[in-house]
Amino acid sequence: MMNNFLLPSAESVTANPHKMLPKLLHQQGNGVGRAYQDATLLADAILEAAVVIEDFLVPWRPALSDSLLEGLLADENARFESREHRELKVHARIVALAANPSALLEPESKIGHERFALRPDLIVWSAFGVSESYECGATDGRGVYMQLLSGQIRVTVLPFSGLNAPGIRGYVFRFPTNPPMPEITAEAAQAAWNELVATDFTTDMLSINSCI
Repeated sequence: MMNNFLLPSAESVTANPHKMLPKLLHQQGNGVGRAYQDATLLADAILEAAVVIEDFLVPWRPALSDSLLEGLLADENARFESREHRELKVHARIVALAANPSALLEPESKIGHERFALRPDLIVWSAFGVSESYECGATDGRGVYMQLLSGQIRVTVLPFSGLNAPGIRGYVFRFPTNPPMPEITAEAAQAAWNELVATDFTTDMLSINSCI
Protein backbone atom coordinates (compact mmCIF):
# COMPACT_ATOMS: atom_id res chain seq x y z
CA MET A 1 0.00 0.00 0.00
CA MET A 2 1.31 3.43 -0.94
CA ASN A 3 2.21 5.66 1.99
CA ASN A 4 0.34 8.97 2.41
CA PHE A 5 3.40 11.12 3.12
CA LEU A 6 3.14 14.38 1.20
CA LEU A 7 6.24 15.94 -0.30
CA PRO A 8 7.37 19.19 1.35
CA SER A 9 8.60 22.14 -0.67
CA ALA A 10 12.22 22.32 -1.77
CA GLU A 11 12.53 25.45 0.35
CA SER A 12 11.62 23.45 3.46
CA VAL A 13 14.12 20.74 2.53
CA THR A 14 16.86 23.32 2.01
CA ALA A 15 16.25 24.68 5.51
CA ASN A 16 16.71 21.27 7.15
CA PRO A 17 18.22 18.79 4.67
CA HIS A 18 19.79 16.39 7.19
CA LYS A 19 16.40 15.66 8.71
CA MET A 20 14.25 15.73 5.59
CA LEU A 21 16.35 14.19 2.81
CA PRO A 22 16.49 10.66 4.28
CA LYS A 23 12.71 10.47 4.45
CA LEU A 24 12.27 11.95 0.98
CA LEU A 25 14.90 9.91 -0.82
CA HIS A 26 15.12 6.64 1.09
CA GLN A 27 11.46 5.97 1.82
CA GLN A 28 10.02 2.98 -0.01
CA GLY A 29 6.48 2.67 -1.30
CA ASN A 30 5.28 1.12 1.95
CA GLY A 31 6.65 4.04 3.96
CA VAL A 32 9.60 2.10 5.40
CA GLY A 33 13.09 3.56 4.92
CA ARG A 34 15.53 1.53 2.83
CA ALA A 35 18.45 0.22 4.88
CA TYR A 36 22.09 1.34 4.48
CA GLN A 37 21.26 4.58 2.66
CA ASP A 38 22.93 7.88 3.50
CA ALA A 39 22.12 11.46 2.48
CA THR A 40 24.69 13.22 4.69
CA LEU A 41 27.03 14.40 1.92
CA LEU A 42 24.14 15.67 -0.17
CA ALA A 43 22.64 17.46 2.84
CA ASP A 44 26.00 19.04 3.64
CA ALA A 45 26.30 20.28 0.06
CA ILE A 46 22.82 21.80 0.15
CA LEU A 47 23.56 23.64 3.40
CA GLU A 48 26.79 24.96 1.88
CA ALA A 49 24.85 26.08 -1.25
CA ALA A 50 27.08 23.81 -3.34
CA VAL A 51 23.97 21.93 -4.52
CA VAL A 52 20.57 23.43 -5.25
CA ILE A 53 17.30 21.53 -4.78
CA GLU A 54 14.20 22.70 -6.66
CA ASP A 55 10.58 21.56 -6.88
CA PHE A 56 9.00 20.45 -10.07
CA LEU A 57 5.37 19.65 -10.75
CA VAL A 58 3.92 18.61 -14.07
CA PRO A 59 0.18 19.37 -13.83
CA TRP A 60 -0.87 16.22 -15.69
CA ARG A 61 -0.18 12.52 -15.78
CA PRO A 62 -1.66 9.62 -17.74
CA ALA A 63 -3.71 6.70 -16.59
CA LEU A 64 -1.46 3.66 -16.89
CA SER A 65 -2.80 0.17 -17.45
CA ASP A 66 -0.66 -2.91 -16.82
CA SER A 67 -0.42 -3.55 -20.57
CA LEU A 68 0.80 0.00 -21.22
CA LEU A 69 3.44 -0.33 -18.51
CA GLU A 70 4.56 -3.62 -20.01
CA GLY A 71 4.89 -2.16 -23.49
CA LEU A 72 6.48 1.16 -22.55
CA LEU A 73 9.16 -0.50 -20.40
CA ALA A 74 9.80 -3.44 -22.73
CA ASP A 75 13.28 -2.08 -23.52
CA GLU A 76 14.43 -2.67 -19.93
CA ASN A 77 15.89 -5.85 -18.49
CA ALA A 78 13.39 -8.07 -16.72
CA ARG A 79 13.47 -7.58 -12.96
CA PHE A 80 11.20 -7.73 -9.95
CA GLU A 81 9.91 -4.30 -9.03
CA SER A 82 6.69 -2.81 -7.76
CA ARG A 83 4.04 -1.42 -10.03
CA GLU A 84 4.57 1.99 -8.39
CA HIS A 85 8.24 1.97 -9.36
CA ARG A 86 7.39 1.10 -12.96
CA GLU A 87 4.79 3.87 -13.02
CA LEU A 88 7.38 6.40 -11.84
CA LYS A 89 9.80 5.25 -14.53
CA VAL A 90 7.21 6.03 -17.18
CA HIS A 91 6.64 9.42 -15.54
CA ALA A 92 10.39 10.07 -15.79
CA ARG A 93 10.30 9.43 -19.53
CA ILE A 94 7.37 11.79 -19.93
CA VAL A 95 9.19 14.54 -18.03
CA ALA A 96 12.41 13.99 -19.99
CA LEU A 97 10.72 14.20 -23.40
CA ALA A 98 8.50 17.09 -22.36
CA ALA A 99 11.58 19.05 -21.31
CA ASN A 100 13.46 18.11 -24.49
CA PRO A 101 11.46 16.40 -27.28
CA SER A 102 14.64 15.50 -29.19
CA ALA A 103 16.33 13.84 -26.20
CA LEU A 104 17.79 10.35 -26.35
CA LEU A 105 16.59 8.14 -23.49
CA GLU A 106 18.82 5.43 -22.05
CA PRO A 107 17.10 3.46 -19.29
CA GLU A 108 19.32 1.93 -16.61
CA SER A 109 22.58 2.86 -18.36
CA LYS A 110 25.86 3.24 -16.50
CA ILE A 111 27.57 6.52 -15.70
CA GLY A 112 31.25 6.01 -16.39
CA HIS A 113 33.13 2.78 -17.02
CA GLU A 114 33.98 1.62 -13.54
CA ARG A 115 33.09 -1.92 -12.54
CA PHE A 116 30.57 -0.68 -9.98
CA ALA A 117 29.48 2.42 -11.88
CA LEU A 118 26.31 4.27 -10.96
CA ARG A 119 23.26 3.10 -12.87
CA PRO A 120 20.30 5.51 -12.53
CA ASP A 121 16.82 4.56 -13.68
CA LEU A 122 17.13 6.83 -16.72
CA ILE A 123 19.88 8.81 -18.42
CA VAL A 124 18.82 11.50 -20.89
CA TRP A 125 21.15 12.87 -23.57
CA SER A 126 20.67 16.15 -25.41
CA ALA A 127 21.72 16.69 -29.02
CA PHE A 128 24.77 18.54 -27.66
CA GLY A 129 26.08 15.52 -25.73
CA VAL A 130 24.96 16.81 -22.33
CA SER A 131 23.39 14.27 -19.98
CA GLU A 132 21.13 14.31 -16.96
CA SER A 133 19.67 11.49 -14.93
CA TYR A 134 16.42 10.45 -13.29
CA GLU A 135 15.92 8.33 -10.19
CA CYS A 136 12.55 6.81 -9.34
CA GLY A 137 11.25 5.70 -5.96
CA ALA A 138 13.74 5.16 -3.15
CA THR A 139 17.30 6.18 -4.03
CA ASP A 140 20.52 6.64 -2.06
CA GLY A 141 21.40 10.27 -1.36
CA ARG A 142 25.06 9.44 -1.97
CA GLY A 143 24.19 8.33 -5.49
CA VAL A 144 22.44 11.60 -6.27
CA TYR A 145 25.49 13.57 -5.18
CA MET A 146 27.94 11.30 -7.02
CA GLN A 147 25.95 11.61 -10.23
CA LEU A 148 26.33 15.39 -10.08
CA LEU A 149 30.05 15.01 -9.43
CA SER A 150 30.22 12.64 -12.41
CA GLY A 151 28.98 15.33 -14.78
CA GLN A 152 25.19 15.06 -14.87
CA ILE A 153 23.80 18.56 -15.28
CA ARG A 154 20.77 17.65 -13.19
CA VAL A 155 19.53 14.70 -11.18
CA THR A 156 15.75 14.54 -10.99
CA VAL A 157 14.22 12.37 -8.28
CA LEU A 158 10.61 11.15 -8.40
CA PRO A 159 9.91 9.79 -4.90
CA PHE A 160 7.19 7.25 -4.24
CA SER A 161 5.24 9.85 -2.27
CA GLY A 162 4.97 11.95 -5.40
CA LEU A 163 2.30 9.51 -6.54
CA ASN A 164 0.01 11.16 -3.98
CA ALA A 165 0.13 14.38 -6.01
CA PRO A 166 -2.39 15.06 -8.81
CA GLY A 167 0.37 15.37 -11.41
CA ILE A 168 4.01 14.30 -11.64
CA ARG A 169 5.88 15.60 -8.61
CA GLY A 170 9.50 15.49 -7.54
CA TYR A 171 12.75 17.35 -7.00
CA VAL A 172 15.64 18.50 -9.16
CA PHE A 173 19.20 18.56 -7.76
CA ARG A 174 21.90 20.54 -9.57
CA PHE A 175 25.01 22.59 -9.08
CA PRO A 176 24.23 26.35 -8.98
CA THR A 177 26.09 26.89 -12.27
CA ASN A 178 24.01 24.26 -14.11
CA PRO A 179 20.74 25.27 -15.78
CA PRO A 180 17.42 24.59 -14.02
CA MET A 181 14.82 22.29 -15.51
CA PRO A 182 12.49 24.20 -17.83
CA GLU A 183 8.89 24.60 -16.77
CA ILE A 184 6.79 21.76 -18.17
CA THR A 185 3.19 22.41 -19.12
CA ALA A 186 0.38 19.88 -19.21
CA GLU A 187 0.33 20.24 -23.00
CA ALA A 188 4.04 19.40 -23.28
CA ALA A 189 3.59 16.37 -21.03
CA GLN A 190 0.67 15.14 -23.11
CA ALA A 191 2.69 15.57 -26.31
CA ALA A 192 5.54 13.55 -24.78
CA TRP A 193 3.07 10.87 -23.69
CA ASN A 194 1.61 10.66 -27.20
CA GLU A 195 5.10 10.18 -28.60
CA LEU A 196 5.87 7.41 -26.11
CA VAL A 197 2.63 5.58 -26.81
CA ALA A 198 3.07 5.94 -30.58
CA THR A 199 6.59 4.49 -30.32
CA ASP A 200 5.32 1.62 -28.18
CA PHE A 201 2.54 0.88 -30.71
CA THR A 202 4.99 0.97 -33.63
CA THR A 203 7.34 -1.42 -31.82
CA ASP A 204 4.47 -3.82 -31.15
CA MET A 205 3.39 -3.76 -34.81
CA LEU A 206 6.92 -4.44 -36.02
CA SER A 207 7.18 -7.37 -33.61
CA ILE A 208 3.85 -8.79 -34.78
CA ASN A 209 4.72 -8.39 -38.47
CA SER A 210 8.07 -10.15 -37.96
CA CYS A 211 6.19 -13.21 -36.72
CA ILE A 212 3.86 -13.42 -39.74
